[in-house]
Amino acid sequence: MKADEIAQRRKEITDLLYQKNELRVHELVKKFHVSDETIRKDLAYLAQEGVLEKQHGKAILIKEKELAPVFQRTTQLSEKERITQAALAFISEEDFTIGLDQGSTIALLAKKIMPLEKRQIFTSSLAAILQLVNGTHKLFCFGGEYSTADMAFRNSGNEIYPDIQFDLCFFGSSGVKNRKGFCTSSLIDAETKRRMLKKSTKKIVLLDHTKFEKTSLVQVAPWSEIDVVITSKGLSLDYERMISAYAKLLLV
Repeated sequence: MKADEIAQRRKEITDLLYQKNELRVHELVKKFHVSDETIRKDLAYLAQEGVLEKQHGKAILIKEKELAPVFQRTTQLSEKERITQAALAFISEEDFTIGLDQGSTIALLAKKIMPLEKRQIFTSSLAAILQLVNGTHKLFCFGGEYSTADMAFRNSGNEIYPDIQFDLCFFGSSGVKNRKGFCTSSLIDAETKRRMLKKSTKKIVLLDHTKFEKTSLVQVAPWSEIDVVITSKGLSLDYERMISAYAKLLLV
C-alpha cells in the first residue's frame, strides 16, 4: 500500500474521531476494507501522535486542553516584546510574502509588522489581521472553522492557496517540554503549520520561557526543520544544546 494512501486513511480516521469522539476497530475495518491488523497499526500511530487513546477494541479521542483566549494571554508581555522585536529584524527588504501562524506572540509580531513597507501576508489568525488592517499590506486569510479562544480559523481540508511560496514564516508554539520540536494543542492546527513549513524558504519559531515548562498534544515538526528559534535567556543547557544542534538559537 502506498504511503499517501496510508496517510489519507489515517487523516480520515482522525476526522471521524473528531466527529464521534469514539471509534470501534471493527467499524473501521468495515469502512476502509482493510485488515484488523492494519487498523490497529493506524491507531497505534495516531496514539503515538497524541491524537487518541487505545482501549480494548476501540479508540477514544484525546480532548484538546483548553487555552485562555488570545487577548487574555498577557503574561510574559515584556518577554514577548523582546522576542517579537528580535523576530522583526529577520524580515529583510526581499521578504515580500510572509506567513504568520496564530497565538498571542504572533499577534504581537503582527503589530510590529504593520508599519513596514507593503508586504503580502498570509495567516489564519484574526488576532494578527486586526493588528494589520490599518497598514498598507495585502492580507490573505486561511479560512475554516473559527476558534473563539485562538481567534483563528482552523482548516483541516485542502489548501486554500496551493501555489503560494513564502519567503519566511513565523510560528508560535504551545508547550515543548519533553518534546524534540515545536508543538500545538490541536491536530488540525498542526496540519496547517506543517503545510506552511513545506512552503516556506525561512522558518522561525517564537517561544517564551513558559513553553519549556509544559507539554502539548501534538509535535508539529522537529527542530531540524526550523531555521531560527527565538526565545528568552535562561533556557536550560539541555534545551539549548538540543535546539542549537539543528537550528540557529537566539536568546533575548
